[in-house]
Amino acid sequence: MKGNINPRIVGATVVGFAMVAGTYVVTNFSKPDLQQAASVAAIKPAPRVSIAVTDENNDGIEDWRDDFVTTAPVLLDRATTTYTAPETLTGQLGINFMQNIILARGYGAFGRTDEEVIEDTVDVLSKETAHDLYDTPDIIILDTWTDTDIVNYANEAANTITRNNIPYMESELIILKDILDSNDPARLTELQSLAEVYRKNRDETLKIPVPAFLVKAHLDLINTYHAVYKDIDAMTLALEDPAFALLRLKRYEDDATGLAYALQNMYFALEPHSALFTVNDPAAMFVIFSPDFQI
Repeated sequence: MKGNINPRIVGATVVGFAMVAGTYVVTNFSKPDLQQAASVAAIKPAPRVSIAVTDENNDGIEDWRDDFVTTAPVLLDRATTTYTAPETLTGQLGINFMQNIILARGYGAFGRTDEEVIEDTVDVLSKETAHDLYDTPDIIILDTWTDTDIVNYANEAANTITRNNIPYMESELIILKDILDSNDPARLTELQSLAEVYRKNRDETLKIPVPAFLVKAHLDLINTYHAVYKDIDAMTLALEDPAFALLRLKRYEDDATGLAYALQNMYFALEPHSALFTVNDPAAMFVIFSPDFQI
C-alpha cells in the first residue's frame, strides 16, 4: 500500500496548492497598502484662490503687479498727444528698418533675412541723397563764337574760382573730423562757408555764356561743383542727421575726384587755343590742372 500512491490524489493535491497560492498572490497585490493610502488621504491640496484684479491707484497696472514694476508708467493723453514723424534721414532710417524687421519676423521662415533687410533699407535711403544734374537747357550756349568769346569764357570761369576761394581755411574733411571728435558744433560755420564756395561757383558758372565746343567741359564743371556742394552741405548736419551726412560722405571722394577731372578737362579743351591767352589772363590758372604741371 505504501508504494502504491494513487497518482490522481497527487495531481489533485498539486493543483489545489497552486490555486490557493495564486489566489493569495492576486488578493495581496490588488489591495493598496493601508498605511500608504492613509498618508495620501491625509495630504490635501490647498484650495486655489484667484488674485483679485484691482487697480486702486488707477495707474494702469493691477495692484498685485505694482511691486514688480521698477519704473513709473508713461501715461499719454490721447486728446492732447500727437505723433510727429521724424524729418531727419536718421529717424526715417530707424523707422524703416524696424518696420521691415517686424514684417520679416511675421513671415517666419519665408521672411527676409536681417542682412537683406539692412541692404534694402540702405538702398532705399541712399536714393534720398541723389540730386538732379544740370544739362543744356540750364546754360547759355553760344552757337557761334569768336576768339574773344573763348577768352572771356575762360577768364570768367577762372575768376569765379579765385573770387569765391577762402584762403588758408582747412579742408572740409579736417573740419568735419574735428567736429565729430569734439562733438562741438562751433566749427560748423566753417563747413557752411566752404559749402557756400561751391554753391557760388556753381551758380556763377551757370551764368557764363559758353561757346558750343566747350559745353561738355562746362557742364562737367557745373555738376561737380554742385555735387561737392551737396556733400559738404550734408556734412554740416553730422550732429543733427548723421545718417544723411554719412551717405553723402560715401559719395564725397568720387565727387571730389570728379571735380579734379573736370578742371583737367577744361584745361584740355582750352589748350588748343592757348595762343589766345597771356600769362596775365586769369585763365592761365587752368595750367595747374595739366597732368604735366610741376611746381
